[in-house]
Amino acid sequence: MLTRGSEYGMADGDARWRVDAWSRSSDGEFATFAAAGAREGVAFASEAACYPDQFERLNDPSWLRRRFTEVHGDQVVSG
Repeated sequence: MLTRGSEYGMADGDARWRVDAWSRSSDGEFATFAAAGAREGVAFASEAACYPDQFERLNDPSWLRRRFTEVHGDQVVSG
């Protein structure tokens, strides 16, 4: 959602900074997944830019979990 622009009063520069920082995550237990998720989010925002119904899936936790586990596996989420 931040890739599309902040809808919650955050300055665009701050939103870009956060996405960039997450995309480069390399420290911590889940850093590789944070970085992958940020990069995948940027790609999704680009793909869904012309399809508002598709973009709204970002508000559906079940859809997000399915999409994540399809790429990264359920073990990552389940621990």
